[in-house]
Amino acid sequence: MDDTNSLIEQRRAKLKSLEAKNIFPFKNKFTPDIGCGEARAKFESGAFAEGQAVAVAGRITAHRNMGKSMFIDVKDQSGRVQVYAQKNVLGDAQFDIFTHLDLGDFVGVTGTLFRTKTGEPSIKLNGTDVPVAGAPNSDSAQAGLETGAPGKGQPPFVILAKALRPPPAKWHGLEDTEIRYRQRYLDLMANDEVKKVFLQRSAIIHEIRNFFHQRNYIEVETPAMQAIPGGAAAQPFKTFHNALGCDFYLRIALELYHKRLLVGGIDKLFEIGKNFRNEGLSRRHNPEFTMLEAYCAFGDYESMMETVQSLICHVAQKVLGKLVIEHSRRGQAGEMIKLIIDLIDSRLTNPTVAEKSNRPALTKDVSDTLQVALIKLAGDTTRLESEIAAEALRLVSTEPLVEQVFPQLIASLEALSHPKTIDLTPSWKRARYKDLVREKAGADWFDISSAERRQRAHDLGAEIGKEYEDFEVTGAVFEKLIEPTLIQPTFVTHLPKELVPLAKLSPDDPTTVEVFECCINGQEIAPGYTEQNDPIAQRNTLEHQAGGEQQKLDEDFLVALEHGMPPAGGIGIGIDRLCMMLLGQESIRDVILFPQLKPK
Repeated sequence: MDDTNSLIEQRRAKLKSLEAKNIFPFKNKFTPDIGCGEARAKFESGAFAEGQAVAVAGRITAHRNMGKSMFIDVKDQSGRVQVYAQKNVLGDAQFDIFTHLDLGDFVGVTGTLFRTKTGEPSIKLNGTDVPVAGAPNSDSAQAGLETGAPGKGQPPFVILAKALRPPPAKWHGLEDTEIRYRQRYLDLMANDEVKKVFLQRSAIIHEIRNFFHQRNYIEVETPAMQAIPGGAAAQPFKTFHNALGCDFYLRIALELYHKRLLVGGIDKLFEIGKNFRNEGLSRRHNPEFTMLEAYCAFGDYESMMETVQSLICHVAQKVLGKLVIEHSRRGQAGEMIKLIIDLIDSRLTNPTVAEKSNRPALTKDVSDTLQVALIKLAGDTTRLESEIAAEALRLVSTEPLVEQVFPQLIASLEALSHPKTIDLTPSWKRARYKDLVREKAGADWFDISSAERRQRAHDLGAEIGKEYEDFEVTGAVFEKLIEPTLIQPTFVTHLPKELVPLAKLSPDDPTTVEVFECCINGQEIAPGYTEQNDPIAQRNTLEHQAGGEQQKLDEDFLVALEHGMPPAGGIGIGIDRLCMMLLGQESIRDVILFPQLKPK
């Protein structure tokens, strides 16, 4: 902290020194005519010749003082380019000003392209104003340095902002997770891969809109504050509307207002908006999340399966340029796996490491180290991978750690280190919910009593609450044993009717509804329904779900259905989870710019 305070004081002193020279960085202006990365790329490709004048602006990310000359790297969203300043070219006064620059400062530079002796594409600063096509003019170099005022050309450099705090200690790759999420701007400054993820997220949302516009869907906006939170079973956030004098809730779903629009005659519609659920935080859950919902009159769950498959393939092809996605083991979990395997291999399986007489103590030491690492690993990975890590932890904590255990332990961990490939190439697999449950929980699962199902679910390792109804027990088995294994795109169809009260019953099995869950990468990406448009059946279902509490019924929605809603298909896609899958991110926080954190 003392070092940081000292650096801040040094930077403030430089700012005062600049102001004493009549240079005010925060008042200056500069108009670049090309991006830093774009200028570099055009020079490397031959589109720009040596000596081409360019004006670029960005943040200083590298700073090398060679005495009578200096190199800095200037970076903007397009990339970086090196800038070369010479004292004998700029003159004593301007070079002295140049020495006031620090890492993190913003600067505009004007010069000519050249290559250094090492072949690095660079911009050489000249000592006088450089005419640049399309750039604002300056009366003189000094006038430009002071004010950025218009005149004949651009000055060699203009200080545009003075960073009063130093960049993160590890400038090229900020790793502290707490800082990365809490101060995302530092993460974006330090980690190019992180910035790329969020630029791709923006492109994903752009292509989603393009897809629906091409199919003649209308984009709509519906209330984020609602008198009755409906469309899902979730705990809402509550607020008070001062002007109206009543409670409102942040929406938990978009659905019920969209169906009102179907009643009103908007036949094809979609919305991308925020939902809010006052529930837990996890690797896959954030209380505020972005949701896409789309509805098509005269469609059904079959037509919406085609929509989901076509949409995701369109987005992957446009944004990533491919349909086969590889998820590599990256970050702290991946490094931990490697360290664990290396620890076992180097310290225990190698007979030259320790004498036989020391092996019991050495084994105990390694066992303790592994337990700590595996507990952390089990919490950082996906659900399926966590179970592999948990099994490795069981081997370490309950078995004598002897050579016979090593192959099994290493095999479990290596399963986590292999890249995971997701193939989005159509057509995607379809499977009925009940058939998948029978495969994992027994062919007689739906024939035995509810008490026997509860016991078997417990024996299989599913987490069963005392208050769980019978369909929820089956749902827990699905979530524990089946969903994590659905890495390749799979439409799970015909779910129990109790799970989806807003969908139509299946004609061939009235215990299920015409619904699908699209699962990819071991988690649900998109549910889709044949929407219920029978107002009497819908009222009965919602009244049962409300448990007799009339205030939980959205009476206006039910009245709207009584005016007649066309048969329709509908889908919902969690944008955050879709981005996780497409971009290979293991946590939802890694695809949300500012995830919820407890205030310090």
